[in-house]
Amino acid sequence: MNVRDIVRKAWQITQVHLKKLIWYGFVPSFFGVIVSSVYLAYQYNAFRHSVLLGSELGTDEYVGLAKNIWGLASAHSTASIFLIVLGVIIFVCYMLTPPVFQGTLISALMRIRKYETIEGSFEVGVRHFFPMFEFALLTGSFSITTLFTESSFILRWWGENIFFAALPVLLFIAMAGLIINFLFTYAEYYIVLKNQGITKSIMESSIMVIANLRKTFLVFVLMMLIGVRIVLNVVLVLLIPMLVVVLTTYFATIFLSTVGMVFIGLAALGILIVSSYLLGLFHIFATAVWVLTFAELTEKPEAKPAPAK
Repeated sequence: MNVRDIVRKAWQITQVHLKKLIWYGFVPSFFGVIVSSVYLAYQYNAFRHSVLLGSELGTDEYVGLAKNIWGLASAHSTASIFLIVLGVIIFVCYMLTPPVFQGTLISALMRIRKYETIEGSFEVGVRHFFPMFEFALLTGSFSITTLFTESSFILRWWGENIFFAALPVLLFIAMAGLIINFLFTYAEYYIVLKNQGITKSIMESSIMVIANLRKTFLVFVLMMLIGVRIVLNVVLVLLIPMLVVVLTTYFATIFLSTVGMVFIGLAALGILIVSSYLLGLFHIFATAVWVLTFAELTEKPEAKPAPAK
């Protein structure tokens, strides 16, 4: 089976079994979009009030801001407690759901490939939570988010000169992270499908990548290109609704603030659900591609019987 056949079959599996698999992609994407939105909002405000843009907040301004936040929280204690509890729940779900649902999705897709029922896949995901969680922490150290956080911290606090001086180191870390993620491509599948530990899974994955370098590289690059296209499609799909929301919200808040706030909440929830669904759909498809690739590379072909003399 070549790369084109793998991608075609993975898309067929995604379409046919989407109703059974969508929650395994949607739920982690849902919490991921929420946390990513908060993270981007933080980065935006951090850059906005940094020395880099000449609008750094002074000590008195920070104290005044803290007093205003405390006063608002004290005046609405019930709502503040609710928001804090909700934030903790969202963060816990953001940390815990990806390892469980990724293991479940890998197991379910392999069973679908073997024409078996997917019942029991969630149990497999729960059983492999700790190794999958540890693997996510390990690879997260080399992720784009981590590198962006480090770069933005250097740029905001130490200025452009220090940032450009540290840029070669940051680029080296980015390149090393890309190579490491490439070598660890099949580690998750060894953990879930072969019941191996993290260290052995990483070693086996690296050996398999090197032994099948051309095919793995083609699938790796192809999935990166498809991922970029999916993200662009998500942005384009959500751009028009977001513009409509912004304009409608502007006029709604002018005439009636309560109606405007309710409309903002409903519109934000709708955009969150749509974006999570699209990202979850792509996650299922990408996992199906790698499950099929892993199965093809690990399963030994059956020996053909010798011809009769």
